[in-house]
Amino acid sequence: MKNVRLFFKKSGPLRFVSHLDMNRVMTRLLRLSKVPIWYTEGFNRHPYITFALPLSLGFSSEYEVMDFRLEPDDFDIKKAKKMISEVCPQGIEVIALKEPVFKCGKIAFADFEITFSKDSLADKNSLNAFLNLPEIIVSKKTKKGGLKEIDLAEKIKSFEIVEGDELKLKLRLPAGGEDNVNPKILIDKYLSDLENSSGFYNIVRTGLFLADGTKFE
Repeated sequence: MKNVRLFFKKSGPLRFVSHLDMNRVMTRLLRLSKVPIWYTEGFNRHPYITFALPLSLGFSSEYEVMDFRLEPDDFDIKKAKKMISEVCPQGIEVIALKEPVFKCGKIAFADFEITFSKDSLADKNSLNAFLNLPEIIVSKKTKKGGLKEIDLAEKIKSFEIVEGDELKLKLRLPAGGEDNVNPKILIDKYLSDLENSSGFYNIVRTGLFLADGTKFE
């Protein structure tokens, strides 16, 4: 038995597929590929798969990570990658398949790219001023269903604003078990301060990183 890690892109209509349903999609995909995967023991045997960091509903991703196990452990990883790629539906594109380097618990940050529609009224100057505020206080739901106030200004690891045909924001935020910030609450706060803004934007997760900035693999 060999632990392997699948890296793939998720885009198009699949961004509206929930994490639970995505788990089912990937389970069926592995079965359809006929890759020799390891199944859990017991009465209800099923493929062992885990995702490094679940993706929020409505987000696209250029760097999704899923672990599973091959059996036997000498099965050619390159062949397995080809078999999986051949059965991927539209919206899933395999990037790589290789043995894991880091444990999923080591993930500390995620990179996002937010693209604003022209009718959102977002602009470089107001966005830059907003992201440089000493405090950005928002209310966030707790696991128990309550609300608590958090300061997002201290959560922003780095950002870059790119102007072109569309305004884009590249953002690094805490991610993982210890601290996890959804960029949507930050962008919604910014747009709520813009008069007459429609608030339309698109979010893509572009990478996962360790605390020291090393790319998660």
